[in-house]
Amino acid sequence: MKMVVMAVVAAMGLSGQPGGSVDDLPRPETFGIKAVTRPSQDAVMGFSFPTSVMEVLVSDGDMVESGAPLVRADDREAHSAVVLQMIRAESKLDVLAEEKALELAEVELAATKTAFEGGGGSTIELDRARLGADTAKLRLEASQQRFQEQQIQLEQLQIRLEKHTVQAPFDGVVESVVVAVGDTVRDSDPVVRVVSVDPLWIDVATPTEQTMGLKAGDPAWCLVRIGDDLRLLNATIDGISPVADSVTGARRVRVEASNPGGLPAGLTVFVRFVEPGDAWAELSAQRGQDGESSGG
Repeated sequence: MKMVVMAVVAAMGLSGQPGGSVDDLPRPETFGIKAVTRPSQDAVMGFSFPTSVMEVLVSDGDMVESGAPLVRADDREAHSAVVLQMIRAESKLDVLAEEKALELAEVELAATKTAFEGGGGSTIELDRARLGADTAKLRLEASQQRFQEQQIQLEQLQIRLEKHTVQAPFDGVVESVVVAVGDTVRDSDPVVRVVSVDPLWIDVATPTEQTMGLKAGDPAWCLVRIGDDLRLLNATIDGISPVADSVTGARRVRVEASNPGGLPAGLTVFVRFVEPGDAWAELSAQRGQDGESSGG
């Protein structure tokens, strides 16, 4: 049974994470503080409006890149609205018409002014022509403003259309897809979850007295047990909570562990902040040697 478990672990591709037999080492509980690994990034996503699912583009376990489409809602109405608004946003007929109206008003003003200076027109006719030209200018400016507003409205509709597709917020793995084509969902319903497990995060409830000399960037040693196999993960301290728990006397120390082999989140891990010695030293040395050989 032991050989079967180790073979399965090796098949998972956990390179750079050497193992040791539990028969040759003390109990894992003696290594450090017990904690649980979790994804460093975890997003549960859905739509911000009631809709129906038109297309599911991924499956559980798929690797995805940031921005990749995952699930698409029924976007036919939103797409038609964008097409219609695009026609309006690209049309300058209103602006051109007002430009011609201004040109005509300026011609009429010039003719009225010439007639008035020659004694052939009245003051009220000149004022009317001048006001007509001023009004035509304002109408042209208003049409130009409406043209700009049409561009903004097009952008708004395009954003609404984009919301009909759930996209990956970061590089990661699809943990679960909980809808199928044709499903009706509400704005509060989750449709897909994406996680990143490289690196892993570990929140360690550490006795306050042990945290006083620690700082972000310091190394940490994380021991994971998988069946009859023990593995050490390369890790560093990512941050330390500035608040201690008055009941437990502990502070949260967040550890970031490299996970190139794709270990799943949710595993029990034992964490220490002092370099292993005694029976654990050999396993730690193996990790370092494998890290150097893989880095070379």
